[in-house]
Amino acid sequence: MRKLLATLAVLSIAALVAIGCGKQDQAASGASELVPAGSVIYGEATLRPEGDQNAAIDAILSKFPGGGQAGDKLKDLIEKGLRESDAPVSFKEDIEPWLGDEAAFFVTNLTPNSDAQSAAGLIATDDEDKARAALEKSAEGKLTKKNYKDVEYLSDESGEVGAVFDGYLVLGTEAGVKAAIDTSEGGKKLSEDESYKNALDDAADDRLGFFYMNSPELLRSLRESGAPLPGSVGKFFTEPLVATLDADKDGVVFEGTVPEGMGRASFFGQASDLMEELPGDSWLGMAQTDFGKLVDFYLDAFAGVNGGRDVIEQQLKAATGLDFQRDVIDWMGDFGVFVRGTSVAELDGALIVETKDEAASGRFISALERLAKSQGQGAVQIGPLDAPGGGKGFTARGPEIPKPIHVFQKGGRVVFAYGDAAASDAVNPANKLGDSADYTAARDSLGDYDISFFLLTKPILDLVESTGAATDADWQKAKPYLEPLNALVGGTSGDGDSLRSAVKLIVK
Repeated sequence: MRKLLATLAVLSIAALVAIGCGKQDQAASGASELVPAGSVIYGEATLRPEGDQNAAIDAILSKFPGGGQAGDKLKDLIEKGLRESDAPVSFKEDIEPWLGDEAAFFVTNLTPNSDAQSAAGLIATDDEDKARAALEKSAEGKLTKKNYKDVEYLSDESGEVGAVFDGYLVLGTEAGVKAAIDTSEGGKKLSEDESYKNALDDAADDRLGFFYMNSPELLRSLRESGAPLPGSVGKFFTEPLVATLDADKDGVVFEGTVPEGMGRASFFGQASDLMEELPGDSWLGMAQTDFGKLVDFYLDAFAGVNGGRDVIEQQLKAATGLDFQRDVIDWMGDFGVFVRGTSVAELDGALIVETKDEAASGRFISALERLAKSQGQGAVQIGPLDAPGGGKGFTARGPEIPKPIHVFQKGGRVVFAYGDAAASDAVNPANKLGDSADYTAARDSLGDYDISFFLLTKPILDLVESTGAATDADWQKAKPYLEPLNALVGGTSGDGDSLRSAVKLIVK
């Protein structure tokens, strides 16, 4: 049944990005009536395209090779995939006749290796007999019929289990299918779970799809399974994570409420005004508030599996003489990163950290210089700063490093720059990203969010083309599908517990 499972998984995932239709209210879906309360992960999508969002998806897909309407295109791709994999089922003959309007999946617990012990996919069916026939036809090797609480379920040599009941085809692990049957027979439902209902209240009304992760329950499941997790990780799993998917004429957008601690570990952290002060020709830009908290987060995560925070701080002090809190964390303000260049020779960039205490950040840079000199062992030459525009710091050069690396502070900023031009523009760029036409268009497309992450596609394609990959056959096949992509942009609104994040993939 693995090929049927793969097919239905493709349907579910593709529905989120290609053929979903918006939900007009926040009522619990039919699938959530079969999902056990306390499930750690749940996702759903609507399979019947209609309304403005379906029109938007069709408009987006028309810009890619092949064009056509989303539903028709997906059907053709699935049919082709089944045919090429010698699957015993056909989408048109064996799946489409019974396929309903909703797809979902759930996971109730995980193993230490993050494998799903109890998980299943659910596909709504308009004809249970035809769905059951497709299930039997997809069997790999010997088919075995079993019974659980008066519900027949099927298993085969692939190890997958499937059943058809209550208007759904349910396919997954045996424990997952049995969990859905238990729920159908009176077990507590996800739709009645307070954590789920509260999370759903925060979700956008009009959406293509919905994803829910019960972070506290996930953490409990992993710890009970014996997964090696640092104790400090618990503070980042205090509340559920919710995300929805929406579409408009120029792209698809993920929106959700992200716990502040989790946001700081990614580009979902709160946006900084430094973003729009990055160089205007950057094709990658990222800027968030309080770099010290980000460093502190990763120190906790690293220390949890390496002897504890005290051990790491003592090692740092022994190697550099620095006090981690006073000389590293406390002076750090907002930070930004930029990368630019459309060929390997042109490539440069920098990390910029605003400093709240130049004396402390100066001690930090001096300690880095001493450490670099003692560890370089002749492979890298460390000398006085010679970046254009000056500052206080040092420069590293080496035969294997095409451009110099400048580490310095100037104008309230600590800069780690690759290349002379990047060092100069990190402090005083001739043109700023906030004035760039590509950036402003992406910012306007995302809407009511402050930008924290920006990635422009065309310069990256140009960079790849400037290398030997330009003659690679696989690259040339993939390139037409990448060219319609314009940018990936992320942003935030609010702060603290009310922080909302969004990521949008924009097409031309």
